[in-house]
Amino acid sequence: MIFTDQSLHSIYVQLKMQLSSCRVDETIEFEVIDPDISNEFSGTEISILGQKYIYRPFKVWVDLAEVLHCKIHTPRQLKNNRIQISYSPLNLNKSWHNHSGVHITEKYGVGSDFSKIFKFEEPYFLNDYIRSLKEILVDRGMKLLNLGINRGDEFRIFIEVFREISGAIQFTGIDHCPSAIKKAEKSFPEDNFSFINEDIAKISDLGLPQQDIVISIGTLQSPDIDGKEIFRYIIQNVLSKEGCVILGFPNSRYIDCEVVYGAKTKNYSESNLNLLFKDVSFYKKYLQQHGFKVLTFGKYYVFLVAKKE
Repeated sequence: MIFTDQSLHSIYVQLKMQLSSCRVDETIEFEVIDPDISNEFSGTEISILGQKYIYRPFKVWVDLAEVLHCKIHTPRQLKNNRIQISYSPLNLNKSWHNHSGVHITEKYGVGSDFSKIFKFEEPYFLNDYIRSLKEILVDRGMKLLNLGINRGDEFRIFIEVFREISGAIQFTGIDHCPSAIKKAEKSFPEDNFSFINEDIAKISDLGLPQQDIVISIGTLQSPDIDGKEIFRYIIQNVLSKEGCVILGFPNSRYIDCEVVYGAKTKNYSESNLNLLFKDVSFYKKYLQQHGFKVLTFGKYYVFLVAKKE
């Protein structure tokens, strides 16, 4: 296939139809104008050697692959100012969510498919988490609590961002997964780190001291807990008077080792953001009612940062 001056809608329809009969071990190939030949807005008509083309940056083909639930392979340079792009369909059944026969506490354990995911290797997640940290006040002597710490990745980035003062901060991580907590303890053996292997639904029984920073990424939305009730307890009993909060809400899922945009709920084949918007609205409103200034942003994860006015 060679795409020259066809509309993106026409290309979308044609590729989607071809992919509908394509196996996961097959690829479809097509040729397009080399995006490096110019620098235009997507959709700009250009003419090369008498041939009309609609110019599209390479990012368009990357995004289209994601929309069509495909992997995009490294393009191949061709003659006549074109490149060859290849897509292969994702295996929609290959997801860490499709676990079976695994105890609930080890769904996110060291030996699980979830443990193969490194969110901080995703540029948007890394950038937005770092932005969240820079939005809050961090100083020596502070206490930081992470709900759902797993193996401790969020602590590692925190340390790298605040390297000069991280040794003077007290870190506490809670997670109900025994193997993940053991890995975190091995990764952070320093005296200013402590880890608790417990269900965060029992947080009121832990006797935690007041915390200056509370972070929870993708944990309070778990269907196995009442995240809103836990959060109310945190704000009323654990967070210090001038404390800050960072929450992360998943707006993506992993399919066949690829991150795919959009939160998905049961009974929907495509993403449905209703629950995401509902959750974010609840936490934002609750924090504002308690005197916090709230900022929200993000792509694959929606981050909510709250600090006192």
